[in-house]
Order: sequence, then C-alpha cells, then structure tokens
Amino acid sequence: MENNLTLFNLLHFNNSLLSDDEKKIFDFDQSTINRFISNLDRNVFYLGGQIRMNHNDIINLDTIEHVREIFRKREIEYGGPCNSFEAASVYQSKKDLEFIENMIQKYNQIIQLRTNSYSVTENQL
Repeated sequence: MENNLTLFNLLHFNNSLLSDDEKKIFDFDQSTINRFISNLDRNVFYLGGQIRMNHNDIINLDTIEHVREIFRKREIEYGGPCNSFEAASVYQSKKDLEFIENMIQKYNQIIQLRTNSYSVTENQL
C-alpha cells in the first residue's frame, strides 16, 4: 500500500486533513516528528543509521526489513557496540526505525479505512 511513500510524505501526512478517528490512529509524538523534519532540511538522512537516503527516496516496510538485516549482519561481523556512545547511537537508530515503521503501518491502516469507506459508499449507490 505504501508503494510511493517517502519519509517527507509520511511526516507531513500527520499535518494533513485527518478525521477524528484517523487522528486517534495516527497519534504520534510531534516532537519526534519535528526532529525528523528538521533532519530532512539537510536533504540526507540515514534510515536506521544504515541506509543513506534523501527526503524523496521511497521508504516502505521492505526497506525497514533491509535495515534490520544490515543491523543483524553488522552485529555478527563486528559484535556489539564498543562503548556507551555507540550503544546509545545504535539504540536511538533502532527506536527511530521502529517509529517510522509504526508510522507506515498506521498510514496503511488509515488508507485501508478510507478505501473501505469509499467502497461502501460506492456500493450503496
């Protein structure tokens, strides 16, 4: 469903016209969203600290899984973090990745609700 979704679109979906029910679904911490948006001003970000992307690159659940695979391979190859700063960075990157994954899932849920609602309306005609 999220075929052409970019991080830019996803972050600004929160500011789009959402119904009250949709706002309950897409209820994310605005300060985290603002942090992501400010990082987009630099045009480049690292998804999960692993994949270099710009704000127009397509992001989906497959991309998220690819980042997790990179995490797993690097953990096997290099072991865990070498100090507390690296551990904190890895932890934050994984939390950010989970946050984006949640946003994609909630976005998909809202689009599915809208599609179902549209279908019901069309069938009633």
